[in-house]
Parts: sequence; C-alpha cells; structure tokens
Amino acid sequence: MRRESYRVSILNTWKTTPLWLALSVFFSFARAATSQAQTAPDGLLLTNAAQIRALSHEEAGKKLPVKLRATVTTVDPVHSIFIEDETGGTFLNIHPAEKSVASGDILEIEGTTYFGFFVPGINPSNIVKVGHGELPKAKKVSLDDLLSGRWHYQRVEASGIVRSVTAAASHDRFILKIAMGPRKLDVQIITPGLTNLPPLVNARVRVAGLAAGYLNLKHQLITPQIIVSRAEDIHIESAPPNDPFDIPLTSVNGLLNFNPAGLSNHRVRIRGVVTHQQHGEAIFLRDEQQGLMVQTLQNGNVRPGDIIEAVGFPAMGPFSAYLEDAEFRTISHGPAPEPVPTTVQEALLGSVDANLVKLTAKLIDVIESPPATTLVLQSGDTVFRARLPGTGLSLRNGSQLGLTGVCLAEKSSFANPVFVVSPLAVELLLRSAADIDVHSMPSWWTTQRLAVAASLLLGLAGVGLIWILMLRRRVTEQAAIIREKVQREATLEERHRMAREMHDTLAQTFSGLGFQLDAIHVGLPTEDEVARQRLDTARSIVRHGQEDFRRSLMNLRAQELDRGDITQALPEFARHITDGTGVALQFEMSTWQRGLPESVENNLLRIGQECLTNAVNHGHPKKITLTLSRENGTVRLIVRDDGVGFDPKEAPPQTGGHFGWRGIQERTEQIRGHVERESHPGKGTTVTVTIPVEP
Repeated sequence: MRRESYRVSILNTWKTTPLWLALSVFFSFARAATSQAQTAPDGLLLTNAAQIRALSHEEAGKKLPVKLRATVTTVDPVHSIFIEDETGGTFLNIHPAEKSVASGDILEIEGTTYFGFFVPGINPSNIVKVGHGELPKAKKVSLDDLLSGRWHYQRVEASGIVRSVTAAASHDRFILKIAMGPRKLDVQIITPGLTNLPPLVNARVRVAGLAAGYLNLKHQLITPQIIVSRAEDIHIESAPPNDPFDIPLTSVNGLLNFNPAGLSNHRVRIRGVVTHQQHGEAIFLRDEQQGLMVQTLQNGNVRPGDIIEAVGFPAMGPFSAYLEDAEFRTISHGPAPEPVPTTVQEALLGSVDANLVKLTAKLIDVIESPPATTLVLQSGDTVFRARLPGTGLSLRNGSQLGLTGVCLAEKSSFANPVFVVSPLAVELLLRSAADIDVHSMPSWWTTQRLAVAASLLLGLAGVGLIWILMLRRRVTEQAAIIREKVQREATLEERHRMAREMHDTLAQTFSGLGFQLDAIHVGLPTEDEVARQRLDTARSIVRHGQEDFRRSLMNLRAQELDRGDITQALPEFARHITDGTGVALQFEMSTWQRGLPESVENNLLRIGQECLTNAVNHGHPKKITLTLSRENGTVRLIVRDDGVGFDPKEAPPQTGGHFGWRGIQERTEQIRGHVERESHPGKGTTVTVTIPVEP
C-alpha cells in the first residue's frame, strides 16, 4: 500500500509540473522508497534480507517482526537453513530436521529477528513452501572479499588450486583446502550421499556455495570458508595428472625462482636423500648439497639415507622455500648422509638452512618441557637453541658439546640496504641423544659454588643462634599454654560434674513427676473435663520444663568445642540426646585440617542439637543418620530420620519460647547459610544446612 501511494503521487506530480521538476520529484520518491525498503525502524515490519543484515547486534535482539519471501540456498544438516532474496542473505534459527526443505525451495517466512553470532537471522514462527526455483547467481569473490564479511551467508564463487582433500571424521562431509594466491581457503562439501570425490589435489577448480567462516566469541570473523551443498557446484577447470609423480623434476635451488610467466602455484617434484624425519610433521631432504623441509601428513617411515621423491606445493618459510601438503615415495636405500661441518656464524648466512650440519657450542642451560628438551647454547657472541625429542638428559652447564642436527633459520633480517637478506637466528633439530658429543665438562668447584658454600656456613651459624633464641621463647609460650589448658580442663570437668549431678537428681525428678502425671491421666474419669484440662496443662509444663532442662544440660556440655572441633562435639551431643531412647545413630563425618570459624561451629552445633531433639521427640524414629561434610568452599550438615514425618504444608506450629524450626532458620541466616526441610508422612524427615566457608 505504501508503494501504491508513492506511485499515485508520482503520476499526479508528472501531470501538473514541468519535465525537469517531475524528474526531480520522481527521483526523490525513488530514493525515499529505496531507503524505506532497505532499513526499517523499530516497530515496522522487515520485508527483505538487507533490512535484517543492516541491524546491529542489539537491534536484532529486540525481536523485530519479519515477513519475507526468499530462496533456500543451503541446508546444513548440523546447523541451520540459509536463505537469500534479491537484497542479500540470512539464515533461519531452526534445526534443519524440524523442517523438510531443500536448496532451491522458495519460502514465505514470518517471525522475528534473531541476533545471530555474526549475521542477524530470523526466528521463524511460520514457514510456507510456495515453490521451487533456481538458486541465486553466485557472485565472483576474492579471498579479501570473503575476509571483509560483506558476502557472509550469500552465494559466492571462487577459484583456486586444491592443496588437500580431507574426509571429516563426522557429519559425512569433505574439506578442501584451495590456494588462492599465497593464501588458502577452506571449502566444506556437505552434499548428502556423497561418499567419494574424484582426484582433486593439484587441480584448478571453481566452486560455488555459501560464504561462511570460523568465528570467535567476540563475534569476529577469524577466517572465511565456503560451504558447498551440491556436487554440480564444483567445476574442475584443469584436472591433475593421473599419477601425482608424473611431473618434471625440480631442484631445490630452482624452487620459487624467477619465471617470466609467473609462479604456477601447482605441485613440483623433488628428489633427495633423507637426513631426518619428524613423524607426522616433516621430512628433511638433501638435494646435492642443499637442504629442504617437506611438510607432509602421509603415514610411513623413512630413515636417513633413503632416497625419496616428494611432490608438494612450494611455499616461502622464514628464510628459504619448503614444500607443504606433500606426498612422498621411497625410490631406494643408501648410507646415512654425513653432516656438513659448519659454525653458528656460517649458519647465520643462510647457506645450510634445512640441511644436516655439525658444529660445536657451549651449553648454558637445559630446559625440559615434555615431550622435548631444549638446550640453550652459546658460540662466540651468539646464543641459539637446540631441540631434542624426549627428556631425562643429564648434562652439566658449561660443557663444550659437539652437536649434529638439522639447522633451521627462524627469522630474516631486512636491515641490509641491498636485496639480499640473512637469518636473524637459527635452531638445531637433534635427532636423538646420540647427536650430542660431550667434548669437555667444567670443574665442579667454581668460584660461584665456593661463594655459595661460604654463605651457607655463615647462614647456618646465624640460623643456629636464632633457633636458640626462638626455642627459649617457645618454651615460655608452651608453659603458658599448658597452664591455660589445665585451667580450662578443670573448668570443663566441673561443668560436666554439675551436669551429671543435675541429670541424676533434677532430671530424674522431672521424669518421675511426668510418669506420675501420666498415671493419674490414665486413671482419671473421662467425664471430669475440668480436672483433665488442668492435668494436661501440668503435663505440658513438666514436658516443656524437662526439654528446657535438657537444653540447659547441653549448654553446660557445649564447651566440648574447646576440646575438639564440631566433628568431635556433634557426635557426642547426638549420643547424649538419643541415650536411652532406642534410636540407632549413624555418623558420616568428614575430617579437615583447618578448623571452621567459631561462630559457624557454635551455630552448627546448636542447629544439629535442635534437629536431633526434634527428631527424637516428634518423629519417633528407629534410626537417625548424621552427615557432616566440607568440600568446594561449603560445609553441609544433613540430619535424616526414618520417623513418622509430616506434611510440609501442614507443618506443626512453633511452640512459644522454644527453639524450633524458626530458631534453626535464624541461626542459619546468622552464618549466611541456607536450610532446607523435606518430609513426607510415614517417610521420615531430612534437614539440610549448607554454609559457605571462605578458604
């Protein structure tokens, strides 16, 4: 309707204004209409992919309404459904298994915006398939275009030379690495039912598919990729030879040299003698007197002296060329090659890069970092490293060593005003401990060790004097502690004696009085209601007095914490509470070296005491399990009984003046804890108290 209003306005203007003014008005309306079609403010319906792609991460998260028609370009069975219309591409935040669609299906989609991980998408609420058609035309792009992210989730086309083909371990997909100039691009092939590919390595191909990429958690594109979902979207422009080794031989010195036609970026074939193999990583060759590193993932063992051929793609390393993504085959066997005698200063000229050499140097340090050992060495004013597989090497610093290994340049210096560069640093790859020859070792008694020994003697004398002074102070402190402990033990013993006497006198009196009142209650006539009510009141007073008296006895015994921690005091309280009740006790106590804060121990002790008392008096259990544990910064107390239980919705009311459930909650809050109570009629009660404890 909005477009119709623009059209009517333009026609009316055309009839009533001169030509130049009509054209001006027409283009003004066209710009307004285009602007409105590409962007939609909050609250307006989004009708094309460009509007969705133009949203910021925050705007897309506002769930703006969407209604559009688009063509399915790719269905990734693991991730999402990708769509594209005439304005751009986006995706549906829905698992492909939830909707049966295929590439080329035309969909009408209603839903809301979804912030996405890189490109905003759609949370669909209604999807209707309205037809099937051709896929949008793929746009020819370069690797820089893909790195910019502007074509993300849209159909693109790229070409290059296939470096490697890998079958993914899951999801039935292949991964091609395509060289586009000096850089490589990953191409994922997810065509359903495709189990094999024709020979593609070293072929020039043109692929069309969905522009995608690998992202980080900051919503940034690290490296792009193309996802191909149809076999017909892979076009072989020039096929590789049937035999990968059916190409001319090239010398190491001829790699990446000047060619008027430019570099072909195709494979080359090299023949040489093996000097060293790093399994699963690289093989080092010598062609005449030049060394070469051949990076390969091919399985198979070779040994020094084997003559092999390798086909791979030449690339430039830190200083010289090497082969990558290579394959190799063994031609014949021969004697192990001799190392080239050299010095570190000659190696820094670059003439022995990737070659097997022999040199001498002084050992500065040995660094063991499994699975390898690094030797820090010095020759003249130059410090360099040597790497050896394995650990457990026994060498003395300062030893003069003869070393045999593969020399690798690590960096290049561009400070020379002419065009020739030289390495800044070198590293030696040792093949085994046999490549190390100890020429001489330093004397054990060095000036430094003599100074250390003298310092140790003086230090021991000073420590002895300090120890005597500290011992005298410690004896004084221990004597004071012993006196204090004797006094505390005497006080505790007196409290226990008073508690025993009170238990044997007043406690028994309360018990006898309770039994007598119970006997009177049994024999009292039922019709005498007034007497029964007064008798019940007296029984309640005696029972509450008995409970208060028992709690007072426990308070006298609470000083057990002075003799041990809560793991010792709580079981003792439990035995006093259940003594004579016939209730079986089971303890599950953890031990820990560092004690709890005093407030935590006191409150936990009171909480455990009240839980046990409530279980014995009201639950009538046969067994009570007491669990106290400490782990992950928390202390947990669990009191579980198998008594009569109750319905938590109809929990028994609190009795005024007594500790009860409210007191347990208040004590738990005081120590920043959390308490839970679980009970069911006939299934017992469980109280769990969790207290955070800082380390």
